[in-house]
Formats: sequence, structure tokens, C-alpha cells
Amino acid sequence: MFVEDIMRKKLITIKMEQTILHALQLIKVNRIRHLPVLHNGELVGIVSDRDLRDVSPSVLLNEHSFILQNTSVKQIMKHEVIVIHPLDYLEDAVKLMYDHRIGCLPVTRNDRLVGIVTETDLLRALIELTGSTEPGSTLEIRVPERYGPLAEITKIVKNNKVSINSCFIRPDQSPQYRLIVMRLKTIDPANIIQEIQQAGYQVLRPLVGGDIDE
Repeated sequence: MFVEDIMRKKLITIKMEQTILHALQLIKVNRIRHLPVLHNGELVGIVSDRDLRDVSPSVLLNEHSFILQNTSVKQIMKHEVIVIHPLDYLEDAVKLMYDHRIGCLPVTRNDRLVGIVTETDLLRALIELTGSTEPGSTLEIRVPERYGPLAEITKIVKNNKVSINSCFIRPDQSPQYRLIVMRLKTIDPANIIQEIQQAGYQVLRPLVGGDIDE
């Protein structure tokens, strides 16, 4: 999945010469937490609701404050902005946000802002990738670190005429094993679990559930 598949294309932005009051109003009205700052159409900074709160909590309570009306966004914005390209992968966005401890990533192409990705967008994408929006069952299967187990397990699922909503593999605590996490389109995986166990694999978690609200 690419960044352009999950990014928000309807952008709320502000110019760096505009006031803190205007930034505050944009954030309140649009219910957002981050405002990309533009100058001559190019991204030059970003301001967050936290940046605005840091100005002075007491000042923000009074929209007629001299500071709000006379301080420009340029004076409080972050000038060094971590950005990402629309054709970068979803996992690249996740790693950037985690490594830099940030809540959003402006998306740029040729130095022009084309979108924005937030923590909420990443969580929504994760829900879609795991297939959790559809009724089904989640199996967590411990397999040895070698080729073959995934093919054998998917063959068992196929023979039971069940569809796979999602599947991914993650490390086990032991480097000799891997964990296959598979979301199946069935609420009764008992036969599949039994056949997987008979094939010599350990089923750790047969989680059965329904819809998850976004």
C-alpha cells in the first residue's frame, strides 16, 4: 500500500505571515491537529495544536488577545519538517512517524504539498490491512523458520473452501520460529485449526470475532 492510497488530499493550510489567531480558528473549525505552512505555494513549516497551546494557555482563552492577533505563524512554526513522497510505502510512513515521534507527515511531490498523513490515517489503513472490518476469525500460528509452512497452511485453508482476508508474518521470541497471523473469512475455524495442528504446527490463538467499528 502506497502513501497516496491513504493520504488526505483535501488540505487545510495556512500562510506563514498569517496570525496565530487565524491558525487557531482553522484548527478549531476543521477539527484538525496540524496545519502545513506555505510560502509561495511551497511547504516551509508546520504548526500543531500543541504549538498553539505552548504560546500560552491563558492567551488562547481570549481571542481578542494582542498576541493572537499580532503574532505570525512564522514565529512559532516548526521549520524542519519531515515529509514523505506519495509513492513511498505505508511502512515507510509508519517508521518515520515512530522514529521522529510525530503525529503527521506532509506528503510532497517536487517540493509541492499534495497531501497529509496522520496517525488516524495509519490506524485506519492498519484496520483495512488486517481485514478486521469483516466478520471472521484470527489465527496465530507458530511455525519453524524455513520455507514451506505458509504454503502448506494456505493449502489447508483452500481445501476447506475458506477465503483469507489478510495474512502477515512477524518474528517470534525465538529466532528459530515465526508467527503467521491469518484472518479467515469464517466464524467457525475449528476444522482448519485441527488440520493445521495435525500438520505439526502450533495454533496459539484462535480468536473469533465480528465487526470492528472504525
